[in-house]
Amino acid sequence: MAYNKYFKSLLKTAFFLTVFLFFSCNEILPPSGYLEQPACDAYEAIIAEESKNLPDFSCPPVLVENFTVQGLDKTLKWYTSFPKDYSSKALKKGGRFYGYLNDIPNTFRYLGPSADENSVKMFNTQMPLLWVSLENFDFMPCSATHWAVDMENKTVYYKLNEKMYWSDGEPCTADDWVFALKFLQSKKIFDPIKNYYYNNLFVKKINDFCIAVQYLGDQSYTEYELIDRSNFKPIAKHFYKGEVPDDWIAEYNRIVEPTTGPYILTEYDYSHGLKFSKVENWWAHAYPHFKGIANFDEIYYRIIVGRKSPAFNKFFLGLFDIIHLDNPAEWGRAQDSSNVQEGFVNLWKGYYVPVNGPAGLFFNTASKPLDDVRIRRGLYYALDMEGLIYTAFEGQRTRLHTLGTGQTWGDAVFNNTEIKKPSFDPKKAMELFAEAGYTSLNSSGILVNNEGQELSFVILYKDEAERWVFGFLYSQALKAGIRLDFKYYSGGMTEKIASRDFQAWWGALSSVQVPNNYTLFHSSYADKKVFENFFSYSNPEMDALLEKYNDDSLTYFEKAAVNRQIEKIADEAALMVPSYYKNTIRVMAWKWICFPAWLNMKYQDNLYDPMFGYLWFDADIEAECKRAREENKMLADNSYSLSDRYK
Repeated sequence: MAYNKYFKSLLKTAFFLTVFLFFSCNEILPPSGYLEQPACDAYEAIIAEESKNLPDFSCPPVLVENFTVQGLDKTLKWYTSFPKDYSSKALKKGGRFYGYLNDIPNTFRYLGPSADENSVKMFNTQMPLLWVSLENFDFMPCSATHWAVDMENKTVYYKLNEKMYWSDGEPCTADDWVFALKFLQSKKIFDPIKNYYYNNLFVKKINDFCIAVQYLGDQSYTEYELIDRSNFKPIAKHFYKGEVPDDWIAEYNRIVEPTTGPYILTEYDYSHGLKFSKVENWWAHAYPHFKGIANFDEIYYRIIVGRKSPAFNKFFLGLFDIIHLDNPAEWGRAQDSSNVQEGFVNLWKGYYVPVNGPAGLFFNTASKPLDDVRIRRGLYYALDMEGLIYTAFEGQRTRLHTLGTGQTWGDAVFNNTEIKKPSFDPKKAMELFAEAGYTSLNSSGILVNNEGQELSFVILYKDEAERWVFGFLYSQALKAGIRLDFKYYSGGMTEKIASRDFQAWWGALSSVQVPNNYTLFHSSYADKKVFENFFSYSNPEMDALLEKYNDDSLTYFEKAAVNRQIEKIADEAALMVPSYYKNTIRVMAWKWICFPAWLNMKYQDNLYDPMFGYLWFDADIEAECKRAREENKMLADNSYSLSDRYK
């Protein structure tokens, strides 16, 4: 799969496109009016009409009468669901999608060492037993068409789709799930997290197209949770000849497994990128809910080294199709570009409900003066988070009040929505600081105590892209008589925090659907030089709740109630000042990349997934763009906002 004629062809195309766009980008000749654009107009009309009647995304489980599987108890109750076709009438199949990466993925393995987010996204594309809706977390038929639950034995039975095939043409059967579990439990993959997770599962083959997945652990689950816990993906037994290779890590670093997903890597080059090709007659398109995904014939990812700015420039040269706009500055730059103003690039914005963990300013309570809870609580009032959101982000972020948001599982809500952080109030902050002994202002306007010590804080951060927001926080904090010294720490920040050699740090922790704050707050880590409980916090009441949370006899609903108590104690102890989270999607895309009228689902946080997304390529609109360039004309500029329902 070395660099070859396909990539040479792409470079040739890119060269001519770059030359073609050069003249309009530099506006040597101003456009002479607007081009008639029937293809664009037709798309606009369909989107306008469909936006009046959005799809019904609900797909609740439905009991299937008289459904049985030979060899199983006939009293088992089998369920399925009936999702609708969510695709647009404007949908067109075919064409190429161009994306970009900063570098080629470290490995084509999706397990083991060096398997990063891109590796998982691009190569762990086998279809799970059940698909989970990003609108409401309903289960949808996928590799399995039906399921039945035996709660007493913690077992879920899955009837597999008999028309499911691997990308190499081999049928996918129950043997591939039995082998997958063997693979995921193997020490040869050097992935202890996966080993631990899957060691609590057992898979039994009922027949070629039916399996039983049993949970062996002590954790109590609701029916929904048990289905989710047992829902996983196959691995092609025939490809590995039924055995996990001894040298799998090295031998398969650049070898791609067959997939039951819609695309397979067919070419790659270390300097130029990756090419994925559509699996011919992909079996899952038979499902109504999968008719509108995986719409491109080929997907290319170009390698564009560096930060966002080079990618921005190359987007405007037409080298790839879509780019996310992460802040107001990027949105403003997009609006001001000639390609947007002349109608060749569309702007898209939407809203979604995010899943976020802790983010903001974290305190080391063993470091003076942060060992005093009055100081920490005073910082609630001294940091102007709302002002930052509306000044620096122009309202494109939402205030985070506790340890997370959107962390739910079914009806179990883990975040304490009753917690509301106070608004910026310098007077109230100074009252609390005075209680802690900081009563006078020095000549610099900074509070000092009786010993003349200033109330100042050194705050570490490692994301250089966030540097621009700190000036506002610094200037506002001066009004409360404190000095914030933000210090960029480029490398080894985790070790710095683990050593407890810090006062405070700015950043974010991982975001997961179901939180577990044991290692974050338990006193057993308080005095250890590890990253866990970097707050150096110790509280017997908190310990008791953390231990209760990890009692395996609790359901998720019960755990959620305990977690809300944990968040309340963390709030009262003022261990951190939560910052904000992003709940907006903003992108710009060339006009020939189209989206349905509903744009995104409730929990969908991006629009750039060409494999499983509902976007598509419209060759007729591309032809209008080319003709407009040739005739030096403009197209109607468009900015869409199609998912305000999730604000």
